[in-house]
Amino acid sequence: MAEQATSTAGKPETANIERVNSRQQGDVALARPPERVTRTIFFFSTFIALSAAICNFDLNYGGTVLLMVPFNTAFGHCEELPGPSGSAIQTCRISALQQSLTSLTSLFTAVGSALSSVTGTYIGRRGTIQVGAILVLIGAAGMLGTSSSYLDYMVCKCIGGIGLGFLYSGTIVYGVECTPSHKRGMLLGLFSIGLGAGSAVAAGVCAGSANIRSNWAWKTPIICQIPLSVGLVGGIMLFPESPRWLLMRNKESQARLALGKFLHKDPNSDAVSSQVREMQTYLEFEKVMASTTSFVEMFHKRALRRTLISVFLLVIPALGGTFFIIPYTAVFLGGLGIKSPFLITAIVGLCIFAGSLLSGFTVEYFGRRLSLLLGLSIMGASMLIFSAVSSGLGTHAKVTQNVLVAFLCIWCFTFASTASPALWVASAEMHSVRLRMHGQALSLFCNSVFAFAASFWTPYMINPEHGNMGTNVGYFYFGLLVVILAITIVFVPETGRLKLEQVDDYFASGVPAWKTSLARNKKIAEQNILEVSAEMQDAKQVRLEDD
Repeated sequence: MAEQATSTAGKPETANIERVNSRQQGDVALARPPERVTRTIFFFSTFIALSAAICNFDLNYGGTVLLMVPFNTAFGHCEELPGPSGSAIQTCRISALQQSLTSLTSLFTAVGSALSSVTGTYIGRRGTIQVGAILVLIGAAGMLGTSSSYLDYMVCKCIGGIGLGFLYSGTIVYGVECTPSHKRGMLLGLFSIGLGAGSAVAAGVCAGSANIRSNWAWKTPIICQIPLSVGLVGGIMLFPESPRWLLMRNKESQARLALGKFLHKDPNSDAVSSQVREMQTYLEFEKVMASTTSFVEMFHKRALRRTLISVFLLVIPALGGTFFIIPYTAVFLGGLGIKSPFLITAIVGLCIFAGSLLSGFTVEYFGRRLSLLLGLSIMGASMLIFSAVSSGLGTHAKVTQNVLVAFLCIWCFTFASTASPALWVASAEMHSVRLRMHGQALSLFCNSVFAFAASFWTPYMINPEHGNMGTNVGYFYFGLLVVILAITIVFVPETGRLKLEQVDDYFASGVPAWKTSLARNKKIAEQNILEVSAEMQDAKQVRLEDD
């Protein structure tokens, strides 16, 4: 390898490569200027946000329509009950079981996430997103054709759920692989803004259509998914495929073209060649290590820690209360006798959107780890406070209801500005290049399974005829958030400002998570050094000898 480095030292494209440590010291440094955030990268990030908006739009409206009278009339059980004047009036409502069955979408989202590992490997990250958007479109079109059969409605919604699995998994991997390391948090903060925008728009549309007396009350938010999906299918073709995926498929010339388009550089320029070499260095290492392993390597000792951390990060939303607050806010508030639940749901959606506007700043300048720790702490405190006030004053007191709404808004703002962007970006950063699509698909699969569980148990917890927990549900989620916070402190490392290849080096180093920090990572980034472990050098040497 020393001879190889010497022989290439005189070439223009390798003039900026510098060996700073000997092989005995175990490190090699590859230095190059940081990538510039081009116009293409910025607009690419906005399309990543569009995909996120589609996902959260579906999550938000799916729970809100459950409180609409036309939806209950179309799919619920109707009976004659005496009205205020003594005359019988027809009252329709869907059962707690039907409410819980809407969570089946999450299981099918898990199926889509699992399948995305196959499409992401063979047709690419961009193709995976297109498949997902098409399935969401088909599901939405099918739901518009249903009017009285809850089974038909759920079948179509589950088809769309499969599409959401493709979108969740493919989008974040595509974004992480194509954005520059020193601004990856800021740019992928747009993903969180997309999530916030999806929640806000869905809540606003539902609030506006809630007073419609026909089935268009619940069909209006569904139809909004169609133009969004069409725009994503066509718009994503404006951007090239992931250069890392192309190199993994041995398509170097196409990878150069893709990287050149993202960076606004000539495909054969020094800047592009330098990045291609760095990616190939780690891909060579991955190929050597993969010569005797397979998909199950995610569960082997070398990758198990990374896999478990990524899975843990993406089950936080389900265990932290996201699938209680976002889909069921209207149902929850309505059950407590709070007036205008649709309007308050819209306000909560706006809080999510407002918080998401800060998401890029927090994950970039606070780091993934600190953003998570800060966010989880405030979210837990919010749950505890509104439950404690309710226990002390009663749920029907005006002060209690004001405190409840205020801390729901604080929870949503905090989640959208800190925890949500941090966990989405960090979860995808944890995996190695070769296993990233498989690993993220597994993480999204677990996310969807836990989301199904949370969405299924929530209606029973808050339903007066079953769990009847009311505001005591906050105590439940407070306890879970305390456990999540403790696990995060011990096991989740800081990955902000590191190149994806440098994240590989961190996991090979054995440094405990609590010793990592954004300040430490900045020093590595400022030196523009890519550390390559001795293990990688040995693997590459074996590869050369085999060839």
